[in-house]
Amino acid sequence: MTVFNSSTKEYATLFCQAALAQKKAVAKRGRALRANLLQCRQEPRTTEGSPPSARSTHQQRGDLYEALAQAHLARAGCVVLARQLRCPAGELDLVVRDGSILVFVEVRQRTSSRYGGASASVTPAKQRRVLRAARWFLAELVRRHFGGITPCCRIDVLAFEPSGLIWHRDAFRLTRDK
Repeated sequence: MTVFNSSTKEYATLFCQAALAQKKAVAKRGRALRANLLQCRQEPRTTEGSPPSARSTHQQRGDLYEALAQAHLARAGCVVLARQLRCPAGELDLVVRDGSILVFVEVRQRTSSRYGGASASVTPAKQRRVLRAARWFLAELVRRHFGGITPCCRIDVLAFEPSGLIWHRDAFRLTRDK
């Protein structure tokens, strides 16, 4: 093993090589992210068609509760427009039309009410992710389902608590007028 001290040329050479390698890795990740962003902008992706074996147990349980939420919303008269829309900004569990309103639905489930339960699990960070994803898909959803005219929008949370289902309509907003 060779020991380098900071005054040798070899140390400076190795440092420059490491810095160059790091720059290349960062540039490569940036190119991959930009390619992913372009792909997401072209077509919203869903995971409805993915085989169940490709999903973890946790994801399969999430799929089950999203299906229960979808059925509940359909019984309430909402029309499901999309499910599990993913983009680099985050994921939208359900997107529904409630009359003339476009509704982004976050589905949460907890088996225990410890730490506040499912409703309390929608933290400010989660709210920001949902809002970013909603902004990401808004133009496309408006074009496809509302004829290009932007409707009123709201964000709901369906919380599967140990005591039952709780539907928080207009749970949080983009603006602070609530």
